[in-house]
Amino acid sequence: MNLRPAALFVLCLLAVGGCSSAPAHRDASTLPVPLDGATVVPERQAGTLYEAEERAVDACMTRRGFAYEPVPAFRPVSANPYGLLTEDAARADGYGLASAALDDRPADPNGPALAKLPEARRTAWQQALIGTGKRQVTLTASGAPALLVNTDGCVYLARREVYGEAWEQAEVDATGASTEVVARVAAAPEFRAAQRTWADCMAEQGERVTTLQEARGLVQDAVAEAGDDRQALLTAGRRERELARRDALCQGRGDLAAVTRAAQERVQAELPKTSWAKATQVRELRERALRRTGGA
Repeated sequence: MNLRPAALFVLCLLAVGGCSSAPAHRDASTLPVPLDGATVVPERQAGTLYEAEERAVDACMTRRGFAYEPVPAFRPVSANPYGLLTEDAARADGYGLASAALDDRPADPNGPALAKLPEARRTAWQQALIGTGKRQVTLTASGAPALLVNTDGCVYLARREVYGEAWEQAEVDATGASTEVVARVAAAPEFRAAQRTWADCMAEQGERVTTLQEARGLVQDAVAEAGDDRQALLTAGRRERELARRDALCQGRGDLAAVTRAAQERVQAELPKTSWAKATQVRELRERALRRTGGA
């Protein structure tokens, strides 16, 4: 029973689509990302902030009269928002999907104790953690799906404690602005031409795909189908590394990273000041949180 991710799911319950982020790949410094990486969180910093959130959740649950054990983080799967990939990353771990699925995810330490509680007490514990649904707000931003938030649960209150009261809306705003940049770049004639060159190269390699996201999606589907079958995941991982290697090779031939960077610069030069203000706000709130938690 992994309750922390479940709690996050409720916190991030979206009216359209699902919870998502677009952090850069491990080789982020070599690949373009929107808005100077405002929505990108380096792995070490993400870990520090997650631990701070869990400590705040623990304190909140204690105040409400419930025992809570902070849940260890598991390795996230990151991806460049445009689907860009370097050859080094592809050789090392493909898209990182199968290896993440093969990782032994830490068990939720709250599971055994929670299972022993009477049903009414268990329900109260869960409502204390993720909220009752009686105090909800819907956050909206152009380019982002609506975000329904329970404001009376410890998950939300912990995030507010770590990042400040403006965080939830600021994160939605920055995500929306970043998503709009990605969409405009993907629609740019030069990007589409480079992607067609990439697709032709992939066809020569025996891979029938038309978009960068489609290539990664093939592996996502294989990993999802494998489920908990370790042998199937190992097979999917071998296929993933082969596909990713070809993907990165063809991206290099079409100079997709450079084309994307140039298109992004043009798109961002036309952005209103409000988009940059959103990026600045979310970055400043995150940096302030890191200073408070000693992770800066």
